[in-house]
Amino acid sequence: MHVFIDTNILLNFFHFTKDELSALGDVFASHERGAAKVHLTVQVRDEFRRNREKKISDALKKYKETVRSVQFPSFMKPYEQYTEIRSLSNKMQAASKELLEKLNEDISTKSLHADQLISKIFEESDFSSLPEEYYARAKARMDMGNPPGKNGSIGDAINWLILLDKVPETEDLHIISEDGDFYSILDDSKAHPFLIEEWKEKKNSELHTYRTLDSFLKARFDGIEFSYDSKKEELIDDLKCSGSFATTHYLIGKLEQFSYYSLSEVERILEAALENGQFGGIVTDYDVSDFLNRVAAPHLDRLRKKEHKEIIKDVIEEKSGRNE
Repeated sequence: MHVFIDTNILLNFFHFTKDELSALGDVFASHERGAAKVHLTVQVRDEFRRNREKKISDALKKYKETVRSVQFPSFMKPYEQYTEIRSLSNKMQAASKELLEKLNEDISTKSLHADQLISKIFEESDFSSLPEEYYARAKARMDMGNPPGKNGSIGDAINWLILLDKVPETEDLHIISEDGDFYSILDDSKAHPFLIEEWKEKKNSELHTYRTLDSFLKARFDGIEFSYDSKKEELIDDLKCSGSFATTHYLIGKLEQFSYYSLSEVERILEAALENGQFGGIVTDYDVSDFLNRVAAPHLDRLRKKEHKEIIKDVIEEKSGRNE
């Protein structure tokens, strides 16, 4: 699965958004585990750096407008609730002042939680320099009136051209962006028809668009297409250090609850079987064999280690003999 996260999605974590920061972490954790390929461009990184302070400034301005001292008409003063509300307002002002002092320090040192996660993502991403040809191609594209791109800004066009070049043929692309240039004018829940047709013609695959990380995760984080799950990751890690056959059987039962496993996850499971005799010694037990036949056997031709392939061949043979 190939995913492109636009700058506006990252910047929303410094403004107002319904998305949770953990959702961004889940997407990139899946990228690290091989369940998805997240494409970050130099254009996205630089646009983020240019606009971070502007987003924070606007968010702080709106926040301060909402926590101004409550104004009371004089006729409210005789009521008992007046004193209570006034006291709560004073407490809120004091807490807000303390919050802003801490925030200003973290903002200046780029220590906000969003800063830390996005900085980590940028550090671990492979940003190659952007050839000059992209600027010329993007400008030519905009001069012809082809989306995406607006108001003389060629950033979206550059990102689109990079994606056309980098995503392999026959692979679908999932774009997460609020930018209207990617969407249909008649139905803003769907991708722009020009982009859909262009992607289909050049990549022989489908283009999908989502306005939020949440909508993307709801559509794709279903155990089928987008496989990262922290609980599943913990269970796979536990297989490596299982101290008994009984514990291994228990863990396999828990792992059976997940319907899909990526190639990277399967390789980690098989490596655990090689390293831990409390797992590797019972791969042909019925429950373990059934599990490996279901989740690992379909990846047999894509496995890179000879030892991994041998484990799968053993469990396939075991199940075949059982069914005779």
